[in-house]
Amino acid sequence: MTTTVALRSPGMATRAIHWATALLVLSAWVVGSTMEEFPRGAGRDLAMQLHYSLGILVLGFAALRVAWRLVAPLPPAQGPAWQRLGAAAMHLALIGLTIGVPLSGLLDRWARGRAVTVFGGFPLQAPFPVPGGRIWGETHEVLANLMLAAIAAHVLAALWHQFILRDRALSRMIRG
Repeated sequence: MTTTVALRSPGMATRAIHWATALLVLSAWVVGSTMEEFPRGAGRDLAMQLHYSLGILVLGFAALRVAWRLVAPLPPAQGPAWQRLGAAAMHLALIGLTIGVPLSGLLDRWARGRAVTVFGGFPLQAPFPVPGGRIWGETHEVLANLMLAAIAAHVLAALWHQFILRDRALSRMIRG
């Protein structure tokens, strides 16, 4: 027996931030996963600039999401305590990772004394000396893999809500 709970649909801004962030994260991951395969030269440099630019956009959308949550908090969660706790933990993990992955990428470049060139040639210089060297690159890769795992769990939870609980959670995020 499943119970359905009438929940308010997320607003258009919430859905737009969610899906734009998802598209940016997917794009950054695809480019980041393939850019090392390009031979050294203009094509690889362009792929790296695209990856950095997408990362900056992900970071910007993470900040926007946090700001939006302050203005438009989520409605109170429904369901058993373990589901509410799991949902809260997943949202915090995803927000933390959408900040941590691109930030660690920036710190990696800066710690190695390199600017991050984004949006067609705009250089982002380190605002202060960054210690740590290559550890930031390793951190970036580990966090990116954790983000993939969190996204997979998030997608599975959405499908579980839609098809097992039948509470239309996924439908509300798609159509409102």
